[in-house]
Amino acid sequence: MPRKIYERLENISYSRPSGTNEERKALDYLASEIRNIGFEPEFQEFIYKRKVPVEATIAAIDDEGKEISFPVTGVVDSKETSEAGETASFYYLKSFDEVALTRIRGKIVLIHDRLSAQEYKRLIDAGVVAIITSSGTVRDTYENSDLETVRFRDNLSDFEPVPSFTIRLIDAVALLRLKPTKVRYKLILKEEEVKSRNLLVTVEGSTYADEILTVGAHYDSVPFSLGSWDNGAGAVQMISLLEHLKDNPVKRTVRVILFGSEETGLRGSRAYTQDNEEALAKTRAMINVDVGGSILGKELIFIGASDETEIWVRQLLKEIGYEAVTVKKLMSSDSANFNDVGIPSISIGQGAPRGGGYMHTRYDNMDLIDEDVLEREAGFLIALVKRLSDAEVFPIPRFIPEGLRKEIIDYFGNGKNRISTIPSGEEPKPLPFHF
Repeated sequence: MPRKIYERLENISYSRPSGTNEERKALDYLASEIRNIGFEPEFQEFIYKRKVPVEATIAAIDDEGKEISFPVTGVVDSKETSEAGETASFYYLKSFDEVALTRIRGKIVLIHDRLSAQEYKRLIDAGVVAIITSSGTVRDTYENSDLETVRFRDNLSDFEPVPSFTIRLIDAVALLRLKPTKVRYKLILKEEEVKSRNLLVTVEGSTYADEILTVGAHYDSVPFSLGSWDNGAGAVQMISLLEHLKDNPVKRTVRVILFGSEETGLRGSRAYTQDNEEALAKTRAMINVDVGGSILGKELIFIGASDETEIWVRQLLKEIGYEAVTVKKLMSSDSANFNDVGIPSISIGQGAPRGGGYMHTRYDNMDLIDEDVLEREAGFLIALVKRLSDAEVFPIPRFIPEGLRKEIIDYFGNGKNRISTIPSGEEPKPLPFHF
């Protein structure tokens, strides 16, 4: 059994970005494995649009007017420049303190971290005309690294975008050493239509068929990653779960979903939660698996639910003897879209030790994947699904705590979240005891 799960992961460990033939090929393989088990999968095709860079350039201009160019990528769904490009004064924004923000009006700024909605608003209010973010480490070389193409996140969509770029951190250092007075920049975008798919398998419950437990994982990867850790591991664990469910009936209906296009903005789970209103009304909880299989690191469980749920999960860990750490917060994965429509979630992932992580890089491959770790993770997933699907009384309240609601609103943005339209209510309390 362990070797089978490892071999399945090997068979989809190639770059499979959203909307590509490789993404389709990976799902076709997973579908064939599901048919071999004895289930006939359903497919949900969805389409989305994005503006992708076709030309992105940055050149530093020194005091003598000399220009030195650096390789960059444009940020997806940001804003174009004119065909001729633009020129602006340059500023290195080390922090978002009040003094620094008074110095960036009309300038292109270099920052290092992904922007929150609040930080982006502060930049726009302060009058920046363009933004450069960085990726990688100062120990990278051109031969051992890839220049990431990031996207303008949904939670920033309430604001008018500015032209935005990504530069390697090693080039950011070189840019700063030049002490440029100005930077010439150009970004040309084109709109494209992307087609992707979700795969669904519904295992009917014997007793509580109208109550659904949804279990899911995304199967796509970022462009230059083989995606073994993130998230081929989660995808093949779904196949192991279905193997178990084929021979072990459940009391509640279990719906297993492989989501497409997670890496481009949780697109597959968004499409599912938009188009399956009837099923969502019956869904009691969602279990998500994203990142796993590495011989290094610790197992993490993100609780997108009530305090009562975290207590229940911790007790289950002790009872079955599974080593994991619970974290009560929103996970940036497909479970977030279920939280956004009021469905509690348990998300299973893996945290890497310092220097041992390789998410969204070319080093996310099979090198650190261990078949015994994969099997243990799949075993915990099966135990979790079995306990929830067969419980006489479902132990997770369908309730989103206030703190989590605030995280969801911040994550998706004021104009994009759905949780703010759902009444908050109160967490169910135990009934009083009477003699």
